[in-house]
Amino acid sequence: MSWYYPKGWTDQEDGVEQVLIHYTATPPGQWPDWSWGHEARVLQDLGGHPRQRLKVLRMPRTVRDVEHGWSTPEYRFHYYFEIFQHGHRWTTDLFTEDIVYRDLEYADPNGWVTNICIYWSVGDWSAPVYSPMEDPRVPGDSEFVATNYYTYGDKERFHHEKYHLLYGLDLPHRFRSRMWGPRGATLVQQYHIGRMYPPDEKNETWLGPQGSSAPGGDNCWVHHL
Repeated sequence: MSWYYPKGWTDQEDGVEQVLIHYTATPPGQWPDWSWGHEARVLQDLGGHPRQRLKVLRMPRTVRDVEHGWSTPEYRFHYYFEIFQHGHRWTTDLFTEDIVYRDLEYADPNGWVTNICIYWSVGDWSAPVYSPMEDPRVPGDSEFVATNYYTYGDKERFHHEKYHLLYGLDLPHRFRSRMWGPRGATLVQQYHIGRMYPPDEKNETWLGPQGSSAPGGDNCWVHHL
């Protein structure tokens, strides 16, 4: 699974035909070898004066540390821009950001919740993502672990089995997941919670510090990384 990171560019001069962002990730303390390959994306031209450009990047939740043989949820994000202007091309200096995470826990004291995600975004609500939350007592190899929900074909079966799985756990249920972003950034966050079983009790909402609301908006928690 992944998360989304908007990266923008503002034209400083006229005559810019296209802007690309080249990027890769490394474990903490390491620098990229661009000859090993990297990702490149064209920024969308949003117009305006000065002209604004934007691309929402799909970011990894972990990066493989080949040297030590494990994956790390905190890593370095390296990127530069390639600009095509007046028939020529030039590139910016290399930028590097530290990607860090924030863990969240949601305590359900009465067992009402059967499905829950962190609904969050970097900076503002322009590129939100859902991070499924799970009680750590649910076995990680379970067919009904929260991360399987979006790809599970028979949602009604999932609702039934997950309800009974959670019912067998002592209260409170403590659901956990995490968010990512560059160090120093602001994250906006709500919870998307639902009771999807029994069928006659189905209900879902987005929850912020002021209670239930529509997704996004000002009713949200703000985190500083």
